[in-house]
Amino acid sequence: MSAGRPSVATSEALKTIGGRIPMPWLIVWGGAVAIGAVGFATTVGGDAQRAWMSVWSNFLFWTAISMAGIVFGAVLQVAKGHWGKSFRRLAEAAGAFLPVSFALFFTLRLGAEHIFPWLGPVETEHLNRDWLTLDGVFLRNGVLIALLYAFGFLWLFYSIRADAPLVAGEHRGWRKAVVSLFARGWRGDEEEVTRCRNRIGRLSAALILSWAIVFSLLAIDFGMSLTPGFVSMVWGPYYFIGGWLGMLALVAIMAHRYNGRFDGLQLWGKWDFHDLGKLTFAFVAFWTYLWFAQYLVIWYGNIPRETNFFMPRSTGGFGFMFWLQMVLIFALPFPFLLGRSPKMSSRWLAFVGSLILIGFWVERWNMVAPSIWHGEGLPLGPPEAMISVGFLGLFALAYGAYSTTFPKVPLRETIAVGSPGRGP
Repeated sequence: MSAGRPSVATSEALKTIGGRIPMPWLIVWGGAVAIGAVGFATTVGGDAQRAWMSVWSNFLFWTAISMAGIVFGAVLQVAKGHWGKSFRRLAEAAGAFLPVSFALFFTLRLGAEHIFPWLGPVETEHLNRDWLTLDGVFLRNGVLIALLYAFGFLWLFYSIRADAPLVAGEHRGWRKAVVSLFARGWRGDEEEVTRCRNRIGRLSAALILSWAIVFSLLAIDFGMSLTPGFVSMVWGPYYFIGGWLGMLALVAIMAHRYNGRFDGLQLWGKWDFHDLGKLTFAFVAFWTYLWFAQYLVIWYGNIPRETNFFMPRSTGGFGFMFWLQMVLIFALPFPFLLGRSPKMSSRWLAFVGSLILIGFWVERWNMVAPSIWHGEGLPLGPPEAMISVGFLGLFALAYGAYSTTFPKVPLRETIAVGSPGRGP
């Protein structure tokens, strides 16, 4: 292949396995988790709502990105997206956070009374109290995300299995034992690769549909319900497409970090980054369209019970945070990715990806805080920073555990056989 789309030999790809998280980074991310724990512990006693509000928004932010990481490969399979197959391990690594997300989900129950306004009296008749019950919300969503995460890991199992025997040979100790589990009952290279490819082909469409349904319900119960009476028909896609766009931004950042890092090995070329940039650009526009489609019908309808979502977000300090999110997610990335040359630069794409990720952190905070905060000033300061750093540390440790166990690019072809520009 040309330098624009480098071809990576199996022996070269195996060299990208780190084997362990470097100790300096292990200390940094472990320290970040400790900072987050201290931030929560020192805040929850005096201002429980503010502590749980930060946990809530960070949970919504990182969970959406993590699930989208596994769905990325399924989308490539369904859409025959040959261009992105070399990026899929970077996306899948985000899925390593899902067990952490599942554990955190149940801790949210401890702070629900500080978050859900509908647990008390509310000034609206447009509220389905048969649907919005505390036990019902957590039972319903707990079962659904458990099934979705299990489905996602089943898909991930077949994505990893084809490479597992080769990867296991590069490890020792517990990593070797874990990777070897993916290769149990190995029936030979050709048969196993074909089997994995067939299973991925059958599971992918169902996984995408399940993701859309479950995350729509999660977004409604844990996001939209925070503004009683507010109804949006696009709220589900608005949430999970935001997670998808955040995942693309993360992949751009990590691809830039790893490219050329292993003895100068170029894992991705300029055309690979160009294609990733085009997809990112498209979803920047699409996510903004979803936001505007939601806003437009409420603006011209001018019904008070619908405007109650936008009013607190467009006035005072919250108004500044709203415009900040739109600048970081749309106003800057759109022109920055408009030309062809910028999208070919991994450094530039990583920079734009960083803007998008920061923008979505602000957007998830805006999804939660203005709906329930009635104190003075913005609830944004050291407690929120410390708790957010803690979540970043948790995600980084999970991501690092995966990315140092498996190569940065797939070794064997199990998704949509073919090459960019030629098809299957």
